[in-house]
Amino acid sequence: MSIGIWQIALVALVLLLLFGSRKLPALGAELGRGLRDLRGHLAAKRERPAEDAPFEEPEPGRKGGGRN
Repeated sequence: MSIGIWQIALVALVLLLLFGSRKLPALGAELGRGLRDLRGHLAAKRERPAEDAPFEEPEPGRKGGGRN
């Protein structure tokens, strides 16, 4: 199932009717800023040093990380 041009046009028309033409640019800008912030936080989380990660002790009697 794919989204066609008519579905996108219908969603755009509904958004235009709900929010009005004056608020749509501000709404788009806020959405873009929020997505940018989210990507920045996710990237920062991935780049966190390994020393911040929790350390788990291996079970007694097992060598390494517990893989068999």
